[in-house]
Parts: sequence; C-alpha cells; structure tokens
Amino acid sequence: MICNIAKLEKEREDLIEVITGLERWRRFSIDDRNAIALHITSHMMRLSALDDEINEAKTQSGRYALKA
Repeated sequence: MICNIAKLEKEREDLIEVITGLERWRRFSIDDRNAIALHITSHMMRLSALDDEINEAKTQSGRYALKA
C-alpha cells in the first residue's frame, strides 16, 4: 500500500511539473493558446482525481494499521 501511495505522489509531482511547463508555454506562445489551455485543464482534472486517489489510499492504509 505504501508503494502505491508513493507512485501516486510521484505521478502528482510529475503532473505539477507538466502543468507548470504548459502555463509558461502558454504565456510566451503566439500559437494556439486555447489548445494549451485545454491541455492544462485536462491535467488539472487528473491532478484533482489523483489527489482523491491519494487521500483514499492513505485512509485505507490507516484503516489497515488500526486493525493490525
């Protein structure tokens, strides 16, 4: 379970890096800013879902620790 939480947290860190990079790219881009904004939005949605998964995994691991 701890390994799973670590993987999820790593994915979360990676997503934050991608979002940050896209936001910088959008600011300096003269190309299609709307397409970049859509990518940012989709990554933000995944980040939100990932936060829920992390919280659920931590809650479940806490339940298992209490039972042991």
